Amino acid sequence: MDIVRTKSKNKKNQRILSILSLLLFIALPIFFIFDVNNGTFIVSKNTLLIDQVKRGELNISVRGTGILVPKDIRWVATDVQGRVDRIFVKPGSQVKTGDLLLELSNPQLVQNLEETKWKIEEVTAELNAQHVSLEADLLDQEAAVINEKLNYERALLTLNAQKKLLQQGLVTVSHIEHEEVKIDVAQFKERWQLELKRLDKRKETVKAQRKAFQARLSRMHRTLKRAQDQFDGLKVRATMDSIVQVMSVELGQQVNSGTNLARLAKNGDFIAELRIPEKQIKDVALGQAVIIDTRISKITGKVKRIDPAVINGSVEIDVELTSDIPQEARPELTVDGEIKIAQFTDTLFVKRPMLASSFAKTTVYRLDETGESAKSQKVTFGMVSTKYIQIQSGLNSGENIIVSDVSSWKNHQQIRLN
Repeated sequence: MDIVRTKSKNKKNQRILSILSLLLFIALPIFFIFDVNNGTFIVSKNTLLIDQVKRGELNISVRGTGILVPKDIRWVATDVQGRVDRIFVKPGSQVKTGDLLLELSNPQLVQNLEETKWKIEEVTAELNAQHVSLEADLLDQEAAVINEKLNYERALLTLNAQKKLLQQGLVTVSHIEHEEVKIDVAQFKERWQLELKRLDKRKETVKAQRKAFQARLSRMHRTLKRAQDQFDGLKVRATMDSIVQVMSVELGQQVNSGTNLARLAKNGDFIAELRIPEKQIKDVALGQAVIIDTRISKITGKVKRIDPAVINGSVEIDVELTSDIPQEARPELTVDGEIKIAQFTDTLFVKRPMLASSFAKTTVYRLDETGESAKSQKVTFGMVSTKYIQIQSGLNSGENIIVSDVSSWKNHQQIRLN
């Protein structure tokens, strides 16, 4: 007798039904997001950001965050080696020009200063003795000149007297003696002239030696001054009225020449350093007005410098503050800055759609009058601010557009809103 087996057939039917159910479960949501009548894409209106196109005044600005930094910052360094013996101020202290910041010790510099003082006393005494010797030599030479001059004048007097006697015909003076006196006169005159030349040379020699002595003494005084300056450098003082920002040494620390010991920041004179996103820096220019917000006060300023480098996706700019500095201003105070790029008194604008950029053509979805559907629309944008974007063409005042992300349905010309 033949037996009909139905078990495997039933299993096959159940498997087919399961597959059909699964396919229906997957396709059902897809089916219901399309309008059965016209096939448009359906989007929930509650999930969208919609804004209305307006006409009026639009201020274009760029925002950035940053800090206040002192306009005048100086590092105080040492020109000598030494060990930190005393520290008189701490970071945050206010100091005036010449106030003592810290004191170093260096026994070698102290000894060098004392030895230099002794050396300059020795050299001064030696030069004084040489000066006295030169003066004595000069006096001796002047005496020699006077002596030769007197000999010449005595011989000349004798010669003139003999001339008168010979002219009177007296024979008390022989011609031989007369000629000998003439020779003496000529000889004494030559010797007198020679001693005068020696006196001039001696004066020049004395002058040159005095100059050399003075140069040597001046060199010693410069050596003493350098030793004194090195000794004074052990006491490190403030170079301006300021606030001590950093004290970079500790008691007992050994420091070398040129080591930075403290950083000073001038009181009440700040600039703002702002970080501007790289995409927006193209609109920033020197001289543009800036509003700095300390979260307590607002300070006006202008763009002073734009860093040419891009670091971590942003560019640093310096803002010169032009209004009074508020009391809460401190170095490293976090601030917000708003740079005024442009101002339009009558223009179309709307909240900036997602991914929209300045001076670019893009597609947006414009709502109809009922607000139940939206169609894609080509739009040309102009300048962009932190919140709004200018419309150059493609939209009119009063029209509504979707400003949230539309990438999920960007391939559809029209969508329905429910």
